[in-house]
Amino acid sequence: MLGADLAPQRPAVKLCVSVVSGIAVGALLASASWNFLAHVGASKRRRHRLHGEDDKCTDEDLDESDDTKCPEDEESEPDLEDLATTAAPRPEPLGLGQVFQWFRRDGGHRDSNLSSSCYLPGSQRVYVRTFGCPHNMSDGEYMSGQLRDYGYTLVDSMDECDVCVINSCTVKHPSETRAMNLVSGAQEAGKQVVLAGCVPSSDKKLAESLEGVSMLDVTQLDRIVEVVEESVKGHTVKLLEKRHNLPSLSLPKVRKDKLAELITINAGCLGSCTFCKTKMARGKVVSYSVDDIVARALQAASEGVCQIELASEDMGAYGVDIGTNIVELLFRLSDALPPGVMLRTGMTNPPYIMHHIDGIVEVLQRPNVHAFMHIPVQSGSDNVLQAMRREYTLSEFEYLCDRLKAAIPDIFLLSDIICGFPAESQEDWEETMSLVKKYKFQGLHVSQFYARPGTPAARLKPLKSHIGKERWRECSDFVASYNRNEGLLGREERVWFTGTEAGHDQTAGRTKSYAKVVVPRNDALLGHSALVRIHNASRLHVEGEVIGDIFR
Repeated sequence: MLGADLAPQRPAVKLCVSVVSGIAVGALLASASWNFLAHVGASKRRRHRLHGEDDKCTDEDLDESDDTKCPEDEESEPDLEDLATTAAPRPEPLGLGQVFQWFRRDGGHRDSNLSSSCYLPGSQRVYVRTFGCPHNMSDGEYMSGQLRDYGYTLVDSMDECDVCVINSCTVKHPSETRAMNLVSGAQEAGKQVVLAGCVPSSDKKLAESLEGVSMLDVTQLDRIVEVVEESVKGHTVKLLEKRHNLPSLSLPKVRKDKLAELITINAGCLGSCTFCKTKMARGKVVSYSVDDIVARALQAASEGVCQIELASEDMGAYGVDIGTNIVELLFRLSDALPPGVMLRTGMTNPPYIMHHIDGIVEVLQRPNVHAFMHIPVQSGSDNVLQAMRREYTLSEFEYLCDRLKAAIPDIFLLSDIICGFPAESQEDWEETMSLVKKYKFQGLHVSQFYARPGTPAARLKPLKSHIGKERWRECSDFVASYNRNEGLLGREERVWFTGTEAGHDQTAGRTKSYAKVVVPRNDALLGHSALVRIHNASRLHVEGEVIGDIFR
């Protein structure tokens, strides 16, 4: 009876199955067609980016319709090797102050029905980790900005990511080791890895020895999207050729500090220090134009930034390649910045800033420029300075310090000391400690000597390891023994507020002379300035209370 009841329904069942099957087949065909069109579109974009065909078929055209075609669309997709060869010229505008706008075809959600080889580029999660100096920090912000604008999701840890971008530093052995350990850890965790920064840019042998790791030279940071896009497909791309033109300052950015803008004013240096690998990575000085730097600063100010910080391997050498100088730049910047926006200078080596010291003093006395200078000395001994090939004497460094402190008594003077350089005798070290005790720098970076592969100093006979450690400890202990801020106790100072210290429930800012000030948390202060009475002074910061109106 049951069979009899079902028998009349069998034709309908067959029809239902046929309809469902037809729908499934149609869906598969539609999916395949969609994949083909997306693949063609991606190929178009990739060819135009890699071969500079902007005038033949624009991204606006590609984004407007899937049917848009160019004459070159009949060509096959470039081989992977083409991504890292100089045979295919890159788009010229990227190095000439223009920004290439990346486009994606949808909102970035990956279709779970697609195979792993048919994903949407830009839908993955990327972790960007930066090591090193302010210049490197700025590069990391630019790479993050491009990835975000393309549609990638930026995450805060390696555990969350699909791709790990490591922006490395090679100045010291520990920072390079941390970066390389992160590379190994990411690979072991099954992540795609892109190694950028000074490590791959300065060490070709290392670059060749790493398998499965994509790499990007410091001059190629505006191609980070291309490298990540290929890496998530399982391809290894190494763009390590040097470009003379610097990446545009107009590229999108993700600032680590929303209220502070790091602007790179030049790359490379003119020195020949025997211990340093930075020049191997960054090369000789190449400067951005004054107009480009001012334009970037004004753009950042319009976005709410209240502090402009300059980044450079040697600020004093700015402009030697383009017929200008650092004083001209600083005057132009301070003249152009709107009220309430402060300017802070970057690192400079003694030789070139020596020629501009009078102009530097005048700039630092301006109300919208922090009285701050970072001048690394590295040693207080002329013997060691000569072995380091620093190109100045101790007396010349002291002249700079004396000139600055005489004109601006409260200036924040930051310097660097290397302990245990191979040529450093006990007498040399005692001269260094005498210098440190004489000036009691507001800030001092103290580090042990690390022999960097490929540098002249690496060929020198090293001191016994305990000597460098003992000298580092002696210098560090002295720096910790004095309170650089005790003179601020009881004073009233205008403070420009840029950050929050949530752990202590405080709002933090800087005085004109760059002393760090914290007050009870008040988010209304952020991006503004106010008069503060200081009631407690410690070595690293002072504490106070707001006593005046809040100003922009």
